[in-house]
Amino acid sequence: MSKYNKFSKEELLALVEKQDNELASKKYGLVWDSERELEQAVLDCEHNVPVLKRVKGKEIKESKDQEDNILIEGDNYHALTVLNYTHQEKIDVIYIDPPYNTGNKDFKYNDKFIDKEDGFRHSKWLNFMEKRLNLAKDLIKDSGSIFISIDDNEVAQLKMLCDKVFGENNFISQITWHRKRGKDNSAKYLSRVHEYVLIYGKDVNKLIFNKIDLSEQTLTQYTNPENDSRGNYRKLALWRRGGQGGSKAFPFTTKEGISVPSRSWLVNEETMRRLDQENKLVVVGEGLYRKLFLSEHEGAIPETIWLDASNTANATDMIKEIFGKSIFDTPKPIELMNRILKISSKKESVILDFMAGSGTTGHAVLELNKEDGGNRKFILCTNNENKICEEVTYPRIQKVIKGYKKYGNGEKVAGLGGNLQYFKAELIKKTNNKDQLRFDLTQKCTEMLCVKENIFNLEIEKEDYKIFSSNKGGKFLCVYYNLYDESFKEFLKEIKKLKGEKKIYVFSIDGKVDRDLFKGIKDFEVEEIPQKIIDIYKQLVKMNIPVKANTIFLDFEKAQKKVLEEKDKDEGARILRIVLEKTIQKITQQNKMSIFKENNKEEKIAILNDNLYNSKVFRKVQWEENKTYLAIGNHASHGEYGEYDLKQVENFYKHIQSLFNDFGI
Repeated sequence: MSKYNKFSKEELLALVEKQDNELASKKYGLVWDSERELEQAVLDCEHNVPVLKRVKGKEIKESKDQEDNILIEGDNYHALTVLNYTHQEKIDVIYIDPPYNTGNKDFKYNDKFIDKEDGFRHSKWLNFMEKRLNLAKDLIKDSGSIFISIDDNEVAQLKMLCDKVFGENNFISQITWHRKRGKDNSAKYLSRVHEYVLIYGKDVNKLIFNKIDLSEQTLTQYTNPENDSRGNYRKLALWRRGGQGGSKAFPFTTKEGISVPSRSWLVNEETMRRLDQENKLVVVGEGLYRKLFLSEHEGAIPETIWLDASNTANATDMIKEIFGKSIFDTPKPIELMNRILKISSKKESVILDFMAGSGTTGHAVLELNKEDGGNRKFILCTNNENKICEEVTYPRIQKVIKGYKKYGNGEKVAGLGGNLQYFKAELIKKTNNKDQLRFDLTQKCTEMLCVKENIFNLEIEKEDYKIFSSNKGGKFLCVYYNLYDESFKEFLKEIKKLKGEKKIYVFSIDGKVDRDLFKGIKDFEVEEIPQKIIDIYKQLVKMNIPVKANTIFLDFEKAQKKVLEEKDKDEGARILRIVLEKTIQKITQQNKMSIFKENNKEEKIAILNDNLYNSKVFRKVQWEENKTYLAIGNHASHGEYGEYDLKQVENFYKHIQSLFNDFGI
C-alpha cells in the first residue's frame, strides 16, 4: 500500500504544491539535503561563547626578534569562530587537508564515523565543509587565497561548494598532484596515483601570486657560448608562428648591417631596434632571435600538474625521521607545502591551516623563513582526537624549531628557529543576564586579545588590568577589566610610561569608550570590550544555525490569540510581522541562500523576498502578498493603526499559514 493512501485531498494538494515550488526553484548548482541533525560543534556556539586559554609550560621561544606562531587545540569550528574576531581579513593564505570522506573511518560527524552505506554521507560532509568555509572566507585578505587538498571522492562536490562560497569567478585552478611513490598493482581498474589541490582567490582581481624558481631542466637551456659578460642566456625566436599574435611584417637590418627578409614578427619595429641597441639580437640565417638572460628572468609560471612535489611515502618517511616511528597515517610532504607557499605568500604573510593534522604547514613555514629570511607566521588548528595535537602536531613543531636527532638517536638536525604559543579553545556558558555575560567574557578574553595583536609578554599584572609587550618591545597591549575607579588612574599612569605603539582595550557596559579619558597619551588606539566580540559571534550563530521552526510557531501562537480570540488587530499585526520575517529567512535558508549581505550584516527582509521571487521560489502572488503584509506589520510597529483593519490582519494570519504549508515549515 502506498504511503500516500492515508493522505487527505488537502494534504495531497499541499504536497504537490510544495514539490512544484521546489522544482521551480531548482537551478544549476549544487543542491544537497539540509541537516537533519545539527552538528554539535555548531550548536555549542548557540549556548556558549568560544574563547582561548593559553597552555602554560608549552610556550617555545627561540627567536626573540620574531613574532609568535599560534597552535590552537580544539574543534576547528570553535577556533574559526574566535579567529573571526582576532583575524578578520588578516590571513594571506589558507591551506587545509580536510577528511576525504572515503567511508573508511576518515570522517566523523557528531562523533560518529560516516561509512559508505550512510545515505546522507555526502550531505553531511558538505554541511560540515560549508560552515567552516563560510567562517574561513572572512578571514582572508582581498589579495589572499585558499588551497584545499582533496581526492576523487568529493572533488566534484567540493568544486561546486567552493564556487558557491567564494564565487565561481574567483576559481584559480585545480592542481593535479602526483602523490604516490610507486603504483597500486592491486587496483581493480586503474592505479590512482594523484590527488587534487583546489585554489580560490578571495578576489581574483586583487590576488597576489608569485612565480617559482626555474627547474633544473630549464636552467640547462641557459648557456653562454660567446662568454657574454651579462651571463647565461637562452635564444627566443622572434618570428610569428601558428596562431601567435604580433606585429605587421617588415624587413630588418641590424646595426652591423645584417639584413633579414620581411616577415611577421612577435614584436614591433621599435622594440626590435631597442633589442638591437642593447646587443640582445642574434641572427641565424633568415631568423632573428633575442637573448633572454637568466638575470632577467622573473621565474616560472607554476603549472597545474605537479609531478615533482614529493609524495605521501616521503612524508611518512619524514615523520619517522622526526619521531623515530610512524605515528600519523596521512601526512602531506613538506615539498608540496613549500610549493604552495612559494606561489602564494610573501615574507610577512600570515598562513592558516585549520585542519593541521601532523603540522606540515607549520614546518613548511619555518623552513621557508629559514631559506629566505622571511617572517611569515602560521596559525594551526587541530582537535586532540587520539592526542594528535599533544603527541604529533605540537612535538613536531617543537622539534623542528629546536632541532632533533634523526630517528631519535641519529644525526643531529639543526633547529629552524621560531616561536610558538599553544592555546586550547574553551566555551563560556551564556547567561540570560547580558551584563554578566559581558563581565565573564571580558575576564576570559585576554588570550584572544594577545592573539589578535600578537603580543604575549606579560609585563604588569594587577587585579583590574594587565599590560603586555611585543617580542621586539616596540608595541604594547593594555587591557582594563573593570568599571572606572581608582585603579583606572593607576592604569593610565602605567600606560604613560610606555614608549611605542599602544593598543588599549577597556571594558564597557554600553559598548562605548570615551577617548578623552586618554588625553596626554601618545601613539595609541583604544577599543571597547567585549561588545564587538559578542556582535561577531551573534552573526556567526545566525549564519550557521537555521531559523528554528519552534520559535516561529511560538510567536505565531501568540498572534493567533491576539487576532482570532482577542480581536486585537494592532498587537496581532506587530507579532505577525515578526513571524513573517522569520518565515522568509527560514525559506531563504531552506533554499541554500544567505540571509546576510557581503559585509555579514543581516539582509533586509524586502530584499530576501525579492531574491526568493527572482529565484522562482516564491510565486508572484506570494511575493506580492508578502510585501502587502510586511507593510501592514510596519504600520503596526510605528503606531499607524488606521492604515489597516481587522479583516486584513486575519488574512495576514492565513497567509502565513499557507506559507507554512507550501514550504513544509
